[in-house]
Amino acid sequence: MDFGYFIRPGESYEGMLDLARHAEELGLYGAFLNDHVVPLFKDKKLPFLESWTAITGIGLETKRLRVGHITLMNSMRNPAMLAKMISTLENMIGGRYEVILGGGWMRDEYEGYDLMGRGRGVPSPKERVDRAKEAVHILRGMLNNEEFSFEGRYWKLKNAINVPQPVQKNIRISIGARKPRMFRISAKYCDGVNIQGPLPVLENGLSYVLPALDKAGKRMDDFFFSGFDHSLVLTDTEEEYDALAKRMAGGRAFGFGGPTSVENIKENAFVGTPEALVGKLRKAADMGMKLMIAYVRPASNVGESKERLTKFRDEVIKQL
Repeated sequence: MDFGYFIRPGESYEGMLDLARHAEELGLYGAFLNDHVVPLFKDKKLPFLESWTAITGIGLETKRLRVGHITLMNSMRNPAMLAKMISTLENMIGGRYEVILGGGWMRDEYEGYDLMGRGRGVPSPKERVDRAKEAVHILRGMLNNEEFSFEGRYWKLKNAINVPQPVQKNIRISIGARKPRMFRISAKYCDGVNIQGPLPVLENGLSYVLPALDKAGKRMDDFFFSGFDHSLVLTDTEEEYDALAKRMAGGRAFGFGGPTSVENIKENAFVGTPEALVGKLRKAADMGMKLMIAYVRPASNVGESKERLTKFRDEVIKQL
């Protein structure tokens, strides 16, 4: 299993670049940035960099590290223009971009930036999924062809030109999924899926992906299954692990839907001592996961983030 690093907690461009360069020095697979224009859980007026511009700079300032978004918000950009942007970035950084598309969800962005036009607000879940499906077809067509036409419900392309093509031939397209239909779309039309959450959430997603892959005549071995956890916690002692599990069990830990048991947290959440994390990540690898994108906590600044990532590399990744 490879590991990517979620760099948004670096906050400033300098901070995110520092984290990305450190991940590269440690030999990690890639650096990833969420595709939002305002903070998710903080004051919306705090400084927050636009993700495409930021990841372009980070790609230019690194040499081996892959870069990407977790995940690209489909409603943010016309998919034909997005294909052109991907191809341009690919040529600028020598073929290191990882495509992971998402459907979009954040009301503050849809309404604040009028992403759908004419004050339409947030489209229904069905429409967002329908649009993501069309976008996958457009990305596939334009990233594999110098000229491409398409006629769908939401977009109509007439001889759209995409020259130069991406450096990566047949560039991989994954989709970030949480619901059954998106899982099935990922299996039928994409090269991979990204699932965010603890082990039971991964298992649930695969319960839809695996039969859809079989129906499409695809093999799991050839499918790029990746995970995401922006709150992976590496504790130094068993006592810290116990205390953390108790706090999480009494709250709303992501992916658990509400209060749960300490045993459930210890068995399924990506938190704990190095030994505990090695065991859980091995379970994810046994499911077929090829990449885990994570931010390793606890860390309150860039320096602490780098120290915690180094510890994670030395005491967890090297043991897998």
